Amino acid sequence: MDQKITDIGTKKGNVLLFGGVYSNLQALEKLISIAKDLGIPPENCVCTGDITGYCAEPEETVQTFRNWGALSIAGNVELQLSTDSEDCGCDFKAGGRCDGFSKMWFPYTKMNLSKDSLEWISALPEYISFTYAGKKVTVVHGNFGNVSEFIFKSNANYSKEQCFDTTNSQVVIAGHCGLPFHQTIKNKLWINPGVIGMPANDGTSRVWYVLLDELNGEIDFQHRSFEYDHRTTRKHMLQNNLPEEYADTLVSGIWDNMEILPELEKMGQGIPIALDTTINQNSQSQTNKKMADSYYDPKDLRKFGKITEWSEELGTKFFDYYGKVFEEGALSAREKSLIALAVSHVVKCPYCIDAYTKDGLQRGITKEEMMEAVHVGAAIESGATLVHGVQMMNKYNKLSM
Repeated sequence: MDQKITDIGTKKGNVLLFGGVYSNLQALEKLISIAKDLGIPPENCVCTGDITGYCAEPEETVQTFRNWGALSIAGNVELQLSTDSEDCGCDFKAGGRCDGFSKMWFPYTKMNLSKDSLEWISALPEYISFTYAGKKVTVVHGNFGNVSEFIFKSNANYSKEQCFDTTNSQVVIAGHCGLPFHQTIKNKLWINPGVIGMPANDGTSRVWYVLLDELNGEIDFQHRSFEYDHRTTRKHMLQNNLPEEYADTLVSGIWDNMEILPELEKMGQGIPIALDTTINQNSQSQTNKKMADSYYDPKDLRKFGKITEWSEELGTKFFDYYGKVFEEGALSAREKSLIALAVSHVVKCPYCIDAYTKDGLQRGITKEEMMEAVHVGAAIESGATLVHGVQMMNKYNKLSM
């Protein structure tokens, strides 16, 4: 693999950015048709890597990608395939569910790629840069120098800043984490277009890409989503004995587990992402049905991270602290999840109740354990109220003397 940044010159017109095809042939075919409908040439379509992966048609996907003529960097999967490694290099937690599933799909991917496809994969650059609207744009997979680093909106600000500085870029396009987002850090732009091979854990089957445009000499961008024939993709996965849990995610839009997610991103599970304004009418109608009108709007949970916009220094310090609190320590992550659920009821936060009910389910916490935790919280809250009755009694007796 080429360890240097491959510069592809200056780009004009719309640029389509996407990642994580994951051997999902049906999603790739749909994206190609979208690019053609938008009049975007293949050389203006750039992938952040992981062309192959979880789904059942790696060879067909690679050949379709090559015939299309789009550009791509190597993701961790391509890097591992090019060195004939035995694992996907995703940096999953050893012994976790993702690690276990990778031992099913990665050997399948290797076995079902031709020598010709493997040679093409081995020639992919690790990084691409180009100039757009007068700004240097660099495409990385996880991060520059760490292809498997999971970078989300709520974490790794120092890593993001290092990437801007090391690559001397004003814009970084990244992949790997599977969730679409954008973030401005010290007047520089980090964009993750999301992936097209799997949904974004938001309870919909939509998949994501980004469209770049030049507006008044500046970079303009839109997160966009689309639906595709995910049921055919799922059928092929099941026919080839690939993880049923991943196959089901294509339909449900819910990840089987959230091992890789920071706490803030975990809270967003099952809440339709609102970055997109191009959802078709039927999809939008289905999304609206999921959100009952109420004072507490479930989709507001996704806006939690925006509290840093009004106080960046304090907000960033809070999220750093928040993430640290929920790391494994003297208490297990499971124990902390139960405590958080109990406290959520005591402080009566519907957002937290939703988030830690989901988190508890992911950690195998039973409904009986959850309810017991709620009763513990209720007992402490009731006791705290009653013990303050002593203060009332003392005051009454003093005033009545």
